[in-house]
Amino acid sequence: MKKIFALLLALLLLLSLTACSGGDEGGDDSPDTQESQNQETQTPQNPSAGATLETHLWTLVYDDTAWVYEEDDLRDDEDYTEIELRIPSGEDSSLVTVAICVELDEPYSFREDLVAYGFDQYEYEVNHAYDLVKVGGVDCLVQEGSYWGDPCVRYFNRVEGAGATVMIRAIGEYEDERVAQLLSGLSIKLEDVGNVDGPWYWEGEPFSAAPSSVMVGTHTLHSQWLPIEELIRTDETFEHAVAVSEGKAYLLVDGALRQYAYDGEKLTFEADIALGGEYDAISAAEDGTLWISAFMEPMVGYRDGAQTASYEGPDYVAMHPSGSWGISWFSSPECEKISLAGGVLSTTPITFPEVDIISHVNVDHNYILASGAAADDSGHKVFVYDAGGNLLMTLTDAQGEGMGSITFMAETENGFLGLDGNLREVVLWTKDGTCIGTAGDGDLFGTYYPWFCGGTKLDDGSILMILTEDRADKSAMELVAFRLSGF
Repeated sequence: MKKIFALLLALLLLLSLTACSGGDEGGDDSPDTQESQNQETQTPQNPSAGATLETHLWTLVYDDTAWVYEEDDLRDDEDYTEIELRIPSGEDSSLVTVAICVELDEPYSFREDLVAYGFDQYEYEVNHAYDLVKVGGVDCLVQEGSYWGDPCVRYFNRVEGAGATVMIRAIGEYEDERVAQLLSGLSIKLEDVGNVDGPWYWEGEPFSAAPSSVMVGTHTLHSQWLPIEELIRTDETFEHAVAVSEGKAYLLVDGALRQYAYDGEKLTFEADIALGGEYDAISAAEDGTLWISAFMEPMVGYRDGAQTASYEGPDYVAMHPSGSWGISWFSSPECEKISLAGGVLSTTPITFPEVDIISHVNVDHNYILASGAAADDSGHKVFVYDAGGNLLMTLTDAQGEGMGSITFMAETENGFLGLDGNLREVVLWTKDGTCIGTAGDGDLFGTYYPWFCGGTKLDDGSILMILTEDRADKSAMELVAFRLSGF
């Protein structure tokens, strides 16, 4: 059906549409360009229009007896022009809505959209592997999908010479012939100013960092960058996790599990491990079993690359190092304590009433560490419980107030350590919960604006932590690993 609709749209294209120069899909003799040129020779079929919209970046001739919009639906600036038009269906609903957006911007959101909508960046840019349809004078990729649960077709592309991104969405009954008629009246007006976009991920400079040290109180924190071979590029900022077991590091990246050899100096890729679902929480037990979990997925156990167990029911699970029990949590303070014995999983309710919304749970040898928004509205804090769920202490910043967003907690030889992903700080506390101080990411890791995704405690008490960071040349966001010690 997508091809039929694209053909219908092509047949309605106008000779008068302004063709945009500076596209990044190849030379004039490429097959895609030849097809677009042929499409432009079709007999124009203007809609029986009654209105014209003239904006900074496009002109639209449209049938105002079919399409309507409110004043707030149109934004027209020199570098950003957007409108939403709809065909009404009933008092408060629409048969179809078309959103037209043209923006003079950097290329990075467009490159993320490529991946989000199922296109490979290298195949797009280097091999010109995808069919294009000309809309408003711009050769566009076509993607059928959904938009907040409604059917949606997208036409989008990057016009490099103009430094512009085009995104058109038709949501709802987008196969209605009036959608094609509407788009045939669109003329996008972009000037080739000789813009050259920054490098793609295969062209850019990978992240690297020198060892660094920062004193916090009487402790000197040391960071050691651990190269990941092969490099991990990602468009997901937050949902990554790490565990280390028996000389191997296991990274949950974009929902998938990867195994790496870890020699204390670097991570070397060894294997992809199929999970049968998308996961983002992992714990390593002392017997070498990895416990992997996610919301709406079974909790699974893996050892030596093979699945050893699967249990329905738990949400995110933070396992005790013994592997015999753990905490199943989602966001509510009402959680479950799970126990494993003889291959059978049993659950017992456990509540952490001091937390209103839980954002993360770690289980160490001696403590359950739950971070999240405090129930008394005093901010984001870490609540330290014993194995029975009894509150022992509350960890705050040095002023006794809330923090940003703690994404990993661990008991250390001298107290506690936390990674604050939102404030991009490493936080230290004493054994009685007194805040010693913090170390910022720039001083400790040489990073600019990372997100601390999480970490895992190593046998020597140090922490292997992972974070996401944009390269200096903005060619990619990488998953980066550091070994943190000195606490």
